Amino acid sequence: MKASPRGGSGSAAWSRRRFVGACLAASAGLTLTRVAEASLARAISLETLVRTSHHVVFATPVEASSRWEQVAGRKRIVTYTRLLVSESLGAIAPEESELMVRTLGGQVGDIGQIVHGEAELALNRPSVLFVGLASQGPLFIQAMSQGEYPTREHQGEPQLRLSPRLSEIDADARSAVRLLNERQLSAARKLIQEVSR
Repeated sequence: MKASPRGGSGSAAWSRRRFVGACLAASAGLTLTRVAEASLARAISLETLVRTSHHVVFATPVEASSRWEQVAGRKRIVTYTRLLVSESLGAIAPEESELMVRTLGGQVGDIGQIVHGEAELALNRPSVLFVGLASQGPLFIQAMSQGEYPTREHQGEPQLRLSPRLSEIDADARSAVRLLNERQLSAARKLIQEVSR
């Protein structure tokens, strides 16, 4: 083996170069990296959510289809979901037993779009939904994922859960997410109807 000019082996010199290079790269990364700041969504109060919703329903998504549409001047994928309404919880009951709502995002062919914070209406999963009515346009889930409360059976009654798409949120005691999460449907119904008066 041939000695390097400094008396070490060639591979040892190469290892030192790699070590020094790695240290310099790590130092540059630490120096140039900015501190990331997380953003929190602000929670909507239950009163505001109820009062701004056209319907509040306990419903099950039974069919969904996605397509391209112009939304706010841009071409986007939207999903239309047909809801089978089991019960109206708000002041204005739907005239029909079914509603069609639009959410942003979905998949058309090989192209998918995710809109963070949008409601995720899983088929055959009963949910309490706060449905908004646009002046010109389709029904939608009010306050996006803050207006969707999927349920699961608990002690023989549906229990409300937070939307799986709900991001980190700054929620106070009056917020819908605090007041409705893990409530039995009967207790949630009472809260919503008190606010509706």
